[in-house]
This record gives sequence, C-alpha cells and structure tokens, in this order.
Amino acid sequence: MTGFYLLRHGQTPWNKDQRFRGRKDVPLSEAGFKEAGAAADALAGEKITAVYASPLARSMETVRPLAERLGLALRPLPEIIDMNFGEWEGWSLDEAAERAPELFATWKKNPERMTFPGGESLAEVQQRAMAGLARLAETHRDGAVALCTHRVVCKLILLGLLGLGPERFWTIQQDTACINRFFYDPPRAIIRTVNETHHLNVLGGTLRQDF
Repeated sequence: MTGFYLLRHGQTPWNKDQRFRGRKDVPLSEAGFKEAGAAADALAGEKITAVYASPLARSMETVRPLAERLGLALRPLPEIIDMNFGEWEGWSLDEAAERAPELFATWKKNPERMTFPGGESLAEVQQRAMAGLARLAETHRDGAVALCTHRVVCKLILLGLLGLGPERFWTIQQDTACINRFFYDPPRAIIRTVNETHHLNVLGGTLRQDF
C-alpha cells in the first residue's frame, strides 16, 4: 500500500476573516508560513518519496519547506485544487448568509445538495480528488507521498477513504496546517490519524478553526 501524509494548507488572511477562498490565489499569512515550517519539522524524519500540492500558492508554499528539507521536487496536482465556489469566492460567512440565505442554509444543513452558483458541487470535487489520489497510489506504489491541499478537498478525501459521501461533510474537522496519515491501495484504505495539530503547539496562539 502507498503511505500518504495529507496536509491542509496554512493560514491565510481569508481564513482569519472567514472568507470563501476557492480558486482565488490567496497567499499564506505570516502565521501560515510559520505553520508551514512547523509541518516540515513534523514530517522531515518520515521516509517520504514524493511531494505534491494543489497548484494554488497557499498549498504550494505550505509544503515547499518540507520538499526542500527532503530534497524532493514539489509537483502540482490539478485534481486536488480547491473547490470552485463560483460567485461566493471572496464572500465572508456573514455576507453569504445575508446575500443568499436559502443557499447558505442548504450549505450548512445539506451540503451534498449544494452546487455553488458558477461553481462546483461537493460530489464533483470528491470525484476528481479521489481520482487523483488513486493515480498517485498507483504511481508511487509502496512509497510514501506528502500532498497539500484545501479544507474541502481534505474532508472529501477522508470521507472517500471511509466509503462516505458529501452528506457527511460536516463530521470531519480540518484545521489549518493539520496532518492526516493513511495507507491507500484502492479501494482499500487504512486511516492512521486525522487532523493532527500537535506540531503547531510550538507556535502558540495559532488559529485553530475549521474554515
């Protein structure tokens, strides 16, 4: 089986302000770069053989310190780019609730029924992310892969490994710069840890929130 270290990207200003990010290429904040360093410290001793990330800067920059520590190329993986939130990108939670109250209620209560105006549904994101993951499992069979992506994609990958769909989206938490560990040989998966954040304790006062 292929070992995976699945990271969520570090903090950005839009995480702190609780704004939908999606395909907007929002950079890491100062705190986010510190989180990236802490994640590299946590994983530098693992026998990782390949490093991938979503093409967006916040993911690439989160895992770049790890790739450099390991002397490995950092490669983009388009299948794990963030969800396309369409018209909602840049909106805060409060703005979404005010501008589109019915859709916002659907997102909070029945996320599997939600297709963002001009964007994607969770099912579409899960399908492409799991396809990318299966490709990596085949390409790096018996190796160990680190990949960095986004909150939505992390949640949907973990649900997919458990054989669950987007209706369970809100049952898994993913804090910024968290680490998830699992083995995968499609369709079999063994999940070892979810939402590890102990490596961030050295930073003190780090923002811990599932947004």
